[in-house]
Formats: sequence, structure tokens, C-alpha cells
Amino acid sequence: MKISEKQINYEPLIIPLNKSFMDLSKKESQEYFDWFISHIDERAEYLRQKVSNGLGISIELLDYSLNSLKPIWKWFLQVAEISKTSKKDLKQLEKSLTGQQQSFIKHMVEQSKEELSVFTEYVLRDIGMYLAKIFILNYPILEWTIKRTPKTYVHVNVPLIIGFVDDNKDYPKPFHPDLEPIDLARTPAMNLFSKTQQDDDLYDVCKKWTQWIPKEK
Repeated sequence: MKISEKQINYEPLIIPLNKSFMDLSKKESQEYFDWFISHIDERAEYLRQKVSNGLGISIELLDYSLNSLKPIWKWFLQVAEISKTSKKDLKQLEKSLTGQQQSFIKHMVEQSKEELSVFTEYVLRDIGMYLAKIFILNYPILEWTIKRTPKTYVHVNVPLIIGFVDDNKDYPKPFHPDLEPIDLARTPAMNLFSKTQQDDDLYDVCKKWTQWIPKEK
């Protein structure tokens, strides 16, 4: 695997797992949860240093406010990399879609020919930790949890922030969305594939989530 100069200069946080989250036991998921939470301050500070140095701005601007996500994402867009998906992985994807319509399989394989580089995923993990700290630090009504069931849940066994309420009148009852910070950071990164990325993308996504935070009594 080719290692870019950007990756050489970035010290990644490697997660202590060798299996999928879906396969974690209750004990293993708790151990990962504790490990994740214990590294948030360290990685958020590391990210602040990288962004401050990379953009030549004062680290004081990265103050765990929503607005601080704008320079962080500006820096991210300067260092993010897209790599070609390996033929092996594309074959595995194709095999996993066996039974689907051929046109759908072809579409999914075509859409998957590029992916975020491993280095980029490392950076997104740190950004996810930073934005998680924003929510927990600024909104005391929010809290961390783990959901271990059902096993098919997309965010099973991973650290989640809860306390959000979406009371859209179109819903029969209020919806309580779970915030998975790494996934939230990754969502606007998908704009890289369509070349529609903007410096405010992450800020805009997180700003939307703040609308679902109940006012404290």
C-alpha cells in the first residue's frame, strides 16, 4: 500500500479490535467504549495542533464551538485523499450482492470503485472525537451510551450520544436519533466523490443536529 507524505506526518489512533462491532461480546463492547471515551481529549487536542499548524491559525480559534468546525473541515479538505478500491474488495462486494438484479449489482460496483483512503479514515475518527466533545461539553443534556441490540443495528456496540428529540409533526411520535460521531464526520466527506465539498459542510450537518437538542428546564 502506498503511503502518502500526509500519512507519514500523521500519528493515527489504532483501534484495539480485530473483529467487527457486530461480533463483540458485552464485555468487549464495554472495553471498547471505555477505550474510546478515554482517548477523546487526547485526540481532540492532537487534531487542534494539526489544524492550527496546517492552516497557520491560532489554536485558540479551535475552542470546541460549532464555528470551530469550519476551519477544521477546511483543513480536512486539504489533506483528504481518495484511493482506488482493490479488485479483491470489488469482487467481494459483487459476491455479497448475489441474487440482486444485475443492473443494481453493476451500479453498486461502479459506485464503489473509489473509497476514502485509510489515512483519511484515521483523520475522520479524530474529527469525530472532536465534534463529540463539542456536543457533550456544550449540551449537558446529552450523554454517552452503547446499544447492544439488535445485532443488525447499524451502530450496534459503538459509542453513541443520545438525548436528541426530533418532534417533526409528520411523525406519529417524537423520534430520538442516535449520534454516532465518527459516522457523522464521515457523512459530509462523501461530497468528495461528487466534488461538491464545501468548507461549511461539517458545520451545517452538526448545526442540524443541534435543532434536535431539547431546551433544558
